[in-house]
Amino acid sequence: MFQNNLSLKRYKRLRTKYSTQINEEVFDPNDFITEMKPFFDDRERKYKAYTSEQNEIDRRPKPNTKIIKVNNKLHAGLYNTIVDQAADHFTGIPIKWDYDITEQRRSIMQRAKDLFLNNTLKNTKTPKEFERLTELVNDMRFAMLDSDTARFQGACGVAFRLLEPVETKEGWQLWASNIEPWKAEKYENADIFIREKYDTHQKKFFEEMKVITKERIRIYSRYIEFNLVSVSGTFKLIEEVENPLETFYLSEFKNNTNRYCDFEVAEELSDAFDRSLSDQQNEVEQFKLAYMAISGSILDEEKAQRMMEQLGILNLPDPQAKVGYVTKDINKDFNEYHLNQLKKMFYTITKSIDFNDEVFKSNASGEARKWQIIALEAKTNTKEQYFREGLKEVAETMAAFIKFNDKLDLDVSKIVFTFSRSLPTDIGYLADALPKLSPFLSKRTIINQIPFAKDPDYEMDLMNLEQGQDYPSGDYKLGGADNDEEESNS
Repeated sequence: MFQNNLSLKRYKRLRTKYSTQINEEVFDPNDFITEMKPFFDDRERKYKAYTSEQNEIDRRPKPNTKIIKVNNKLHAGLYNTIVDQAADHFTGIPIKWDYDITEQRRSIMQRAKDLFLNNTLKNTKTPKEFERLTELVNDMRFAMLDSDTARFQGACGVAFRLLEPVETKEGWQLWASNIEPWKAEKYENADIFIREKYDTHQKKFFEEMKVITKERIRIYSRYIEFNLVSVSGTFKLIEEVENPLETFYLSEFKNNTNRYCDFEVAEELSDAFDRSLSDQQNEVEQFKLAYMAISGSILDEEKAQRMMEQLGILNLPDPQAKVGYVTKDINKDFNEYHLNQLKKMFYTITKSIDFNDEVFKSNASGEARKWQIIALEAKTNTKEQYFREGLKEVAETMAAFIKFNDKLDLDVSKIVFTFSRSLPTDIGYLADALPKLSPFLSKRTIINQIPFAKDPDYEMDLMNLEQGQDYPSGDYKLGGADNDEEESNS
């Protein structure tokens, strides 16, 4: 969470400071990395908490006692659950890139007029430049990148995707990759990102920082030596070249306006759950390390230890002496209630779903389940809006590359991104409800409520064909399917 030197106010001031420095060409890479390091470290800490690589409970000290104590440090994985749940909700099904041809659709009156006058329509195709864009999207495997981007977005509060032109033997190519959020920052006038590389001559690792504006690309580097404290070395300007694409390479996918992660306000609850779960496991394992109680005899520590190590038993000469174990009673109901309360509060605050809830186990109606996920849906809608803005930045970079390499102009404003939800739909509920709405709504509106019917107009045309009403529709598939067959028949 933002605390002390991680305050939101300080972060915004640093963004203003270095954006201004870049604009006035006085950018200092070493000051930048020094002042941004706490924020970069915090993003990396959150990602490690998400992957359970390192959580707060890992710093829990061992009990300061000679008595053998169990000290479990269990990770419940709640961070992972809520981040993956939201990410899979809107990127589990690959995001579809379409070209908007809706301005070529016709109204009902135009359809009737064309039918009456027997007008013949011209073919409608997506432009060649969009086909080139689609080819790049497939080649760079955006379906896989989107899923990882959404996880960075949820775990760190922000994600970055780099699209960089690279000159190869085959010509210019556009390479895509996700940059870790703790190694990048994007301003309105520049991109900054850092990558680790290896110098085969010096046999050392070095970091390369690139500062990209629409006009220039400045490359800084420093050799790094990892020690127990920090990274040494200072950045030095190595090269300055012109930007061939004349646009930005880095696209930002914010989680929300202030770049808060999915579990920003619930970290303490998750840490408490980890501690409680670990303590319960400690109690279970402590049965084998229960205290031994000896009555009626005196036995010092050294003698008892020698007996147990050599014989595994205690030899007590006094016939009245008694030996037994003291164990702790575990209140199962209280412990279960406590863990359930922590988990319930965590899911509520993070606007996530516990799929072990009874409503998802029972035969509850689709409407009842829909109300259970309304908070997740609202959160996902916000994430989707910011993700769409990030994809628009990606599309602008790709359009610039297509113009530079293929000499084709692409209108980015006409690119449509279609997101699909991965939660199952209660088809039976829709089949019962939608026919009851037919007296009050048009067929097109009703078809639009069916999640797997992507194009209502196309579905209506198919229905008309099945009913023997074959006439020019003028409605076309998004994606640019041509109408060669229709033209040959007309």
